[in-house]
Amino acid sequence: MKDEYFEKGYIVRRGLIPAHLITELNQRFVDVAEGHVAPAENMQVVRNVEIAKGLVTPKTTAHGISKMNFIQADPVLRQFSNYGPLLDQVTELIGPDLISMNSMYLNKPPHVDGRHPLHQDLIYFPFRPADQIVGVWTALDRTTRENGCLVMIPESHKGEIHPHDYPDWEHKNHLFIGVKDVDPSGRVHLEMEPGDTAFFHSKIIHGSGFNRTEGMRRAIAVHFANSRCEDVWAGHHHKLDKYSPRDDYRLVRGEDPNDYVAIR
Repeated sequence: MKDEYFEKGYIVRRGLIPAHLITELNQRFVDVAEGHVAPAENMQVVRNVEIAKGLVTPKTTAHGISKMNFIQADPVLRQFSNYGPLLDQVTELIGPDLISMNSMYLNKPPHVDGRHPLHQDLIYFPFRPADQIVGVWTALDRTTRENGCLVMIPESHKGEIHPHDYPDWEHKNHLFIGVKDVDPSGRVHLEMEPGDTAFFHSKIIHGSGFNRTEGMRRAIAVHFANSRCEDVWAGHHHKLDKYSPRDDYRLVRGEDPNDYVAIR
């Protein structure tokens, strides 16, 4: 597993997350989106840009939500980042001392531009080295090319960190920035069933496309860093701090020798 991961920059483990947990996660998304449960403190609920502007009317309130950020504050949604078999896989890749961060529930509504431009996650994180940060993305619906599955450019993690900027799109989401001047022709589409889980390097170039179906395309994601990493942003404010705030850090396994986060 580890050799394949560091060679390609990603791996997929089929059926890792069980059906009962997927059901709980999806129901919690609906409950929060529809107002039946209040968002946890510091959690962000983000509407799709076109829907927020009144250009498209969603089928339900939940259909209008594009993502929920910092979901580890929610006791149901944080079951994902605490799931033992998932942490076992992460431990094999980056070691036994794990901080979880940048947690998200991702929804790609139909009939809107829900693309996520090709990008590299490392730009959002203060920790180094890059090899000690891994992204984890689990399909909560069947994901296909038609509904905007995850795409990767294999081995792109072996290259540089590219300049990022907002894409030249009509309805861009200001939470999403992408790499500039990168050839996308080598990308691989990761079609996945519910519970299938991708593990990917912090420097790999990845993104997702349109949802051209009538249903939602839901996924859940979190990133992990080895808690022994160096914090290269320490002591000064960084413009990208807001995308990975300390409030979303959790020590989920092992020790925290640098005191990056209180044990919760």
